Amino acid sequence: MPKVTREDIPNWFQRKTGFNVDVEELKKAAELDRIACADEPMKMMRDLWGITPRDCEKLLGAPSRTVEMWFHKDASRPPSWVVRLIVEKCAELHERRLQREKKRR
Repeated sequence: MPKVTREDIPNWFQRKTGFNVDVEELKKAAELDRIACADEPMKMMRDLWGITPRDCEKLLGAPSRTVEMWFHKDASRPPSWVVRLIVEKCAELHERRLQREKKRR
C-alpha cells in the first residue's frame, strides 16, 4: 500500500467523501497550524511575514510589554489558543499587505 503524504490528503478526502473541499483553504489552514505549533511561532511569523511586536500590539490591542515578552522570552509564551488567535490575525494582516502591494503595481 502506498504511503499517503500531506499533499495527498485533500484530494483523497474529496474522492472518499464527495465533500466539496477548497484545497487552497485546507493548505492555508495546514500552514497556519504548522506555524502555531512551532517552537517559536512569533519568530517564525516575523521571519515569514515581517510581523513585528508593534504590529501585534496594534492588531490585538495588547499591552506592548506583554507582546515584547511573547516575542523575546520563551518562558512567557502565551497559551496555545492565544497563539492560534495571533497566527490567524497576523495571517489576515499579511494577506491585506500583499493585496495592497499588488494594487500599487
